[in-house]
Amino acid sequence: MENLREYLNEETQKALKGKNIAINVHNKKEKLKYSKVQYAAIYKGYDMLENLFTVRTYIQRRYNLDHYLFEVLLKLMGLKVWTLKQFTSLPKPFNLGRLQNLLDTGLVNLIMDDTDHDKKIYCLNTKGRNIVVHFYEYLSGEKKIPEQSKFNPLAKEITPYDRRKMEIIKQMNRMPVPEHKKTLFKDISARNPIHH
Repeated sequence: MENLREYLNEETQKALKGKNIAINVHNKKEKLKYSKVQYAAIYKGYDMLENLFTVRTYIQRRYNLDHYLFEVLLKLMGLKVWTLKQFTSLPKPFNLGRLQNLLDTGLVNLIMDDTDHDKKIYCLNTKGRNIVVHFYEYLSGEKKIPEQSKFNPLAKEITPYDRRKMEIIKQMNRMPVPEHKKTLFKDISARNPIHH
């Protein structure tokens, strides 16, 4: 069995005392105790989104996307292909209410035309798909976020917010990828023709 303690960061490991971790829960009468190894096992694998706030900010700034457009891209990637009816059923802000506005972003293509608007079929184009694929690659640790300002607008450190995000990116890039995260991307390049 692997040493689950290694999934706790160094600072936390130094702060831990004794053999057990007491978990405070909503009901004060109920108090759970776990060994350090059990505690690490409970939370192992639930850290896929731990750096969401940093990765999402980088992707949005890198590709000049607002929060709503980015969320729509994530949903459309899951649909693979869609019709006008499917698109209009998605919750989205006013500026993305018309499909033409989404087409104007240059991230979506019409792949099957028809005189009947309801029979037209759309999909994310290569650029749109790659934005989503890169987002998941950075989240899983498969790819490291660039630290050079040429490739990363946050690296220009214009604001204190940017500087803090860059510190987190540098920490992420130095950390080894845990084995349980590696299972998310093993052999993906062989199965995914749009990979890179």
